[in-house]
Amino acid sequence: AHAAWVQALLAQADRFRVLCALRSGPWGAAGCNAAIDAALRRLGLPVPQGRLLMVTRNHQALDVYNGDIGVVLQPPGGGALRLYLTGERSVALSRLPDLDGAWALTVHKSQGSEFAHVALVLPPHDSALLTRELLYTGITRARDRLTLIAPQPAFIAAACARRTRRLGGLRALLAHGGWPCLDADEVA
Repeated sequence: AHAAWVQALLAQADRFRVLCALRSGPWGAAGCNAAIDAALRRLGLPVPQGRLLMVTRNHQALDVYNGDIGVVLQPPGGGALRLYLTGERSVALSRLPDLDGAWALTVHKSQGSEFAHVALVLPPHDSALLTRELLYTGITRARDRLTLIAPQPAFIAAACARRTRRLGGLRALLAHGGWPCLDADEVA
């Protein structure tokens, strides 16, 4: 019964997510997570219990991977707090040092995810990170509803005009037929 309840809780949590263009600062994912945690404490809710957390490093021995999201709960019989994840996995919170809050995620970390409702948070200042591609990715994470939080709506137009500039060199590599050959003495 507890496992089914935890899975239902995780499914409900996945219906809504705050997505941020930035990682740090008051308008970034870290700032939004801190604000949400503070609001929960003011309501008298027992943080960290009930908190959504994202794993930020692979732990193969624990079957926990970068990007996994779980909820912090006390086990039914009591004991140390655990991070409960999808697939009925759980790990003692003390065994996972690499965690970030997951009430709010960066748009980058949300890639590949979909939520019924997304609140997309843009910073109150223009940034080279605000691009057409970032807006597109954030908007398309919302399946049914999007709430756009943009203190300076003029920056939305600027972001739509700004494209991500890729500097990987793949186009040139393909145009020239592959990597240039190196002599053995150049490699040594």
